[in-house]
Amino acid sequence: MFAGVYSTHSQLPAVNTDVIKQSLAPYHQPDNDGFYTEPNFWLYEQRHHHGYFDRDPHLPLYCEQKGVVVAFWGRLDNREQLAATLGLNHKDEQLTDAQLVLEAWSHFLQQLPEQLLGDFAIAIIDKPRQKLFLVRDPLGVKPLYYSWQQDKLFFASSAAALKAMDSIVLSKSTEWMARYLWLGLSKDPIKTAYNEMRKLPPAHCLLLAHNAEPQLRRWHFWRDDAPIANQRDERWVNDYRAVLEESIRCRMHSPYSLGTENSGGIDSATLTAYLAKFLDNPVEQLHSFGFAMCEQEPEYILETSQACGIAHNYLVSAQLGNQTERMERTLKVLGYPEEHGNASFHLPFYQQCQQRNIKVLFSGFGGDEVVTNPANLARYEFLDNHQYGALFNILSGNAITRPLRLVKAILKPQNPAYRPTFLTAWRQRWPYCLLKKEVIEAYNIQHDYMESARYDAPFRRVNDFILQHHLHELHVTTRLDNCTLMANSFGIDYRWPLWDVRLVQQYLSTPTIEKIGPKGIGRYLHRRAITGTVPNKVAWKPSKDMGYGAQHVKRQQAAIAKPPVLMDLPPNIQDLLDPFKFAQWQHWCTQNASNGNVTVLDRVSIEKNSQALIWLTKWQQG
Repeated sequence: MFAGVYSTHSQLPAVNTDVIKQSLAPYHQPDNDGFYTEPNFWLYEQRHHHGYFDRDPHLPLYCEQKGVVVAFWGRLDNREQLAATLGLNHKDEQLTDAQLVLEAWSHFLQQLPEQLLGDFAIAIIDKPRQKLFLVRDPLGVKPLYYSWQQDKLFFASSAAALKAMDSIVLSKSTEWMARYLWLGLSKDPIKTAYNEMRKLPPAHCLLLAHNAEPQLRRWHFWRDDAPIANQRDERWVNDYRAVLEESIRCRMHSPYSLGTENSGGIDSATLTAYLAKFLDNPVEQLHSFGFAMCEQEPEYILETSQACGIAHNYLVSAQLGNQTERMERTLKVLGYPEEHGNASFHLPFYQQCQQRNIKVLFSGFGGDEVVTNPANLARYEFLDNHQYGALFNILSGNAITRPLRLVKAILKPQNPAYRPTFLTAWRQRWPYCLLKKEVIEAYNIQHDYMESARYDAPFRRVNDFILQHHLHELHVTTRLDNCTLMANSFGIDYRWPLWDVRLVQQYLSTPTIEKIGPKGIGRYLHRRAITGTVPNKVAWKPSKDMGYGAQHVKRQQAAIAKPPVLMDLPPNIQDLLDPFKFAQWQHWCTQNASNGNVTVLDRVSIEKNSQALIWLTKWQQG
């Protein structure tokens, strides 16, 4: 992780390095850190050692001959190819990832990002050319924040570190707070809780040259190049499997034992099974962590662990820890309220890893968005391409009903404007919005909320939905930002192999007929690729349900927590709320506090409101 300031004109005042160091590592001391300063810039970097190629003796890396300073957070996966291009020996154990980046900068300059493969955030200061260059990986695994104020660019790996810098001016965003109060997160890959602070978007780089404004550029673009095919070909499964295996292998380089999250589902089971397969001694080298709060979860978690010989399994059956302490830690690490609940919800995993000296934790998150999505839109795609044989093959039913369904699909090809079940639920939830009418209108909140109920309805191709929704809006990076920073506060590096740029592209380049199976079996490409490594019971589980119905009933019968009192909230939060709506909501909660006769929808909406108010209040109180 790193933090720095670069000025295009003026000299900078002295910086308190202890404050910056503490803001980046408030709970866990780094293995190495260092500071570099010149009159017009300073750069601080710290590292937790996770692998073999991050152990630079001095941080940040500085080449006196070239006059270049580099801060690197992450991992390179194309070391061999990059080293060969630069005429270097990639097998040299002294050649770190940061050194490769420094050499590559001298060779490629602003075209550097296109040469890199991996998960990373990078800051480069080129003194002779008077340039600052910031880069973020294509999928946004490593966060990077910045703020341009007058002639200074402030940048850091976390919002907490940016806030700690001298002379920076930040004000809380009213729009962000309003959206947070209703949705619990802003779902924005660029905006933050502060008006003057931005996230560097995934797949982008930022160049600041002398006497110029910062220039933002997108450097990575996805290809929508899947051929149309009417018959399945096993080579696509083999190609996908090869990339999947490499996306896991390249993330395994570590001298420590590895941790893996296992929910019992296909995505996490894939990583767990392949890690066990690739490790020399999985009994000693691999530890599995999972939540067992639904009735089927232990059964499916242990199905993979037992088949793969994993001895170390840790199951959490209830949320642990003090909520106030958890919030305080999260705010200190992130810099503002968490936008994805897994950041703090997974604290038991981080604590277990830290106790067992596990410094790399694998997660199957990201699969649903691309490589293991159900590919439901294939039916429209086949219809529009006149692939009636392929369409007939994926329809459910028997010899009589399937032909009838095919005729119906041809005669009524239109898909609805909204997901009907989503739209119904969204309309039922909306009355729980406590914001003032003028706030809702000012920030277009109701419109944006209802628009999100469209989900995949506007699309008629599998790739269109992925490219124009999941990979365009990149809501998923919110979880990556939050979880990466929280895990790092324990000295742990989170790794998401299913969110690998090569694997995502391989899926996009694969014909749609490979992605969905007979009678509409979803996740078909991935299921076939992992068969033989992941137990069939898990790999071919027909649905993601782990017995959530019983969990919902239990949740529905529990007492409702006492909601916050309006007058106890900070003034700028009170200004956003409709007093009449709030009073009605508070009365309803009080009346039903000990009554289990409420719907799950009621309870979720109530809990979201309460949690958002508590988070924002904690944040305002500092």
